[in-house]
Amino acid sequence: MPDGSNIIGRGIYPVPVAARLLHMPAARVRAWVYGNGSEAVLTPELATEDGQEALSFINLVEILFLAELRGQGVSLQSIRTMLDRAKRMLGTEHPFAVRRFHTDGKAIWLETAEATGDRRLVDLTDGNGAMLQVLERSFRKSVSFDDTTAGIANLWRPSADQPRIVLDPARRFGRPIDSQTGMPTEILANALRAEGGNVARVAALWEVPPEAVEQAAEFEMRISKRLAA
Repeated sequence: MPDGSNIIGRGIYPVPVAARLLHMPAARVRAWVYGNGSEAVLTPELATEDGQEALSFINLVEILFLAELRGQGVSLQSIRTMLDRAKRMLGTEHPFAVRRFHTDGKAIWLETAEATGDRRLVDLTDGNGAMLQVLERSFRKSVSFDDTTAGIANLWRPSADQPRIVLDPARRFGRPIDSQTGMPTEILANALRAEGGNVARVAALWEVPPEAVEQAAEFEMRISKRLAA
């Protein structure tokens, strides 16, 4: 696994952890980033060390958007074509994780649809682009970008039902945390179990609001169910 000097501000997610957060099979996550016997779609940001594979926060966001595309029926071949064009036009190996792709990258979409003839991609970009706008809006509801010229993704809010919970690569190595206190959700959820479900006691012990405890526990229960499934 990459050492600490390589992951400061970048986040680190072993493949099983990333899969749990993304609600995806680990084999699919590994295939999209590392190939796993086929051609990879994305470029891993963190080097594999001692046989241990881990994703960065940027990779996590890329997979999140890739999953949105696949959910709309866009083929992996078309996605690869789109990525190649976007990399050249935007000058980055990770275009799905930069603001510009999601705000003024419509030309990339249109060119890819024309080049591939992918029916689903054509449908997304046809006419006034309403379907494309819906897809992009869905993605941008949960992901924020920094204010630099590069506009790189810097925050993911994984659940609308637990709005306090965020993943921020600059805090706690990108672990899910309560946004206002910085407390990892795993710690609060474990404390709540240890205290027999007494929210008020956990809130007092850890000096956080009761809603931070409740949302952390709900979030951890949700992703644990995903893992079990």
